[in-house]
Amino acid sequence: MTENLFDPLHEALWQALVPPTVPPEFRSRLMAALQREGLRDLAVRRAALELEHKLELRRLRTGYVRLRRDTLALVVASAFTAGALASLALPWLHDTLGVGAAISMPLIAIVIGMATGASVWWERFRPSPR
Repeated sequence: MTENLFDPLHEALWQALVPPTVPPEFRSRLMAALQREGLRDLAVRRAALELEHKLELRRLRTGYVRLRRDTLALVVASAFTAGALASLALPWLHDTLGVGAAISMPLIAIVIGMATGASVWWERFRPSPR
């Protein structure tokens, strides 16, 4: 709608202003200059994108290494925790409930596995501090 408001103004300016005369080689020199600038601009953009790609790749690799380290630490910690809890819980379960190792070992493993999984999901979906 705003374009329609400016149409009479454009027409009046077109009639009032006389286009300047330009030398015959002006258009070819202009196109060559635009092409040179476009190539320079393209080279600058390419260098910036390559730098951004390199930085992003470094960030991803760092995150991948950190994820592998954290996963290994979680698995080792879970294994030691499972062993410690099993050695503490088996005598108590046997004395209190009369449950033997055949039932209590899988139950302990399930509880530890669920706690480990819950901690991983908690870390993943916890809101990041701003």
